[in-house]
Amino acid sequence: MVAFWLLINLGLWQLSRADEKSAIQQRVSERENLAPIALSALSPQQLIQPTGLKVTFLATPVAGKYLLLDNQHFSGEVGYLALQLMRTEDNQWVLLERGFVGAPSTREQLPAVKWLTEPRQVVGRIYRKSFNPLSQDLFMERGETSRIQNLNFAQLESEWQMTLEPYVVQPIEPNWPYPQPWQPISMNAEKHQGYAVQWFAMAFVLALLSLFLLVRTLKQGARYD
Repeated sequence: MVAFWLLINLGLWQLSRADEKSAIQQRVSERENLAPIALSALSPQQLIQPTGLKVTFLATPVAGKYLLLDNQHFSGEVGYLALQLMRTEDNQWVLLERGFVGAPSTREQLPAVKWLTEPRQVVGRIYRKSFNPLSQDLFMERGETSRIQNLNFAQLESEWQMTLEPYVVQPIEPNWPYPQPWQPISMNAEKHQGYAVQWFAMAFVLALLSLFLLVRTLKQGARYD
């Protein structure tokens, strides 16, 4: 009964996640046609679900604050997502996505990235990485460019001793030098629905097996009586 209850609840949880992802995808689609707004003008309500919002701001690069997010894939290639810290005209600290860079042949070597060095007006769209309870720690390898395993803003703020905006800005400018994967959601609603079907199917099989064992046990008991 405990296992059956657990499987059913896992299926229901996947269905709720599917509804959540559908809502996010719809919101992102609606924001595709909106004009960029000033980053400083974002409301608290918009920051609750900021993914897909288009923004513009004057960005000044902060030297030495460079990140390479590990275990990224793009067009069949394994590599990193390069991020760098920017300061806005309103003294906000924002992570700007430089883009995808392929991984060298050895783990000891990090890829060379052409980081931004001059202030520029940025037009981009916001995204926030989904929370993964199984893998969430920063695991920062400190250096001139720091390799990280997850984008954990709380831990990154502790490392850099500053308050960061809890999202990444991906520029949407022409002729950007690095590929920019756009994945507003890590897993679409259809996959969550597929997982829900699997959990419900396992619960159904478990119920059939339990019923079969119960009937056999009752028959054996009646025979002995």
